[in-house]
Amino acid sequence: MRTIYSLLALVMLCQACISQNSINASTEIFPLSAPQLNVSSVFFDSITTVRISFDFPNAVIKYSFNGGAVNQSSKIYTAPLELTESAVIKAKVYHPDYLESEEVQVEVVKTSTEKTIEEIILTPSASENYPGLGAAGLGDFINGAEQFGGDKQWMGFQTDTISAAIKLNSNIEVSNLVLSVLTNQSNWIFAPAKIEVFNEGEKVGVLSNPNSAIETSSGATFLSVPITKGTYSEFTVVVYPLAEIPEWHQGKGSTPWLFIDEIIIQ
Repeated sequence: MRTIYSLLALVMLCQACISQNSINASTEIFPLSAPQLNVSSVFFDSITTVRISFDFPNAVIKYSFNGGAVNQSSKIYTAPLELTESAVIKAKVYHPDYLESEEVQVEVVKTSTEKTIEEIILTPSASENYPGLGAAGLGDFINGAEQFGGDKQWMGFQTDTISAAIKLNSNIEVSNLVLSVLTNQSNWIFAPAKIEVFNEGEKVGVLSNPNSAIETSSGATFLSVPITKGTYSEFTVVVYPLAEIPEWHQGKGSTPWLFIDEIIIQ
């Protein structure tokens, strides 16, 4: 009889251990949701503030501000980040009992305190379905929303080349040009494959973007084109969308959309 009781006790102990292990396993296989990123201003002339939030006991937010991937060695977020230069902020949440969250990011761009663009002439015009605010909206320092439906900032194009003739307010020193574009591949919106910048017919800047054909998450992206440093009064920016939607996409072979909402001279 004593042997039977001992066996019953052993079985109950094993069941308790299995139950506890199941509870631990059930938490460890679930990833945390992503943290929330809030920015006082995406475009700023002196300072902007980035706040990262995630309300869950024992959760730790880690971040990077140099564009590098976030990992266990990254800085721990403890207070709002005050930035005085352009930066890419990436963040993740970690917890001892759960899988880490997906990585989220936001990019902020330092701009001139004065409006530098006097006029932009686009060829061709944007689609009637996505006209944005016209060419004038490309220099208003107001960024479009990631949920582009109904947002008036985004200009949509479905063509092989887009040319923007830009006249500056005066002769100014320039070393960089930034193009703000949208990626939303599920809606056939892809970043451009290449951007070229000309001054009086001479090429002064180029950016190739091979990542435009790679599957990626949705969001606004700032593409920075280095310009031969000098004093300029005008540019012609030529944007080349992908020739066609890649093979991995359900719309393969079709002409993709290109969405632009801002051109920034630095």
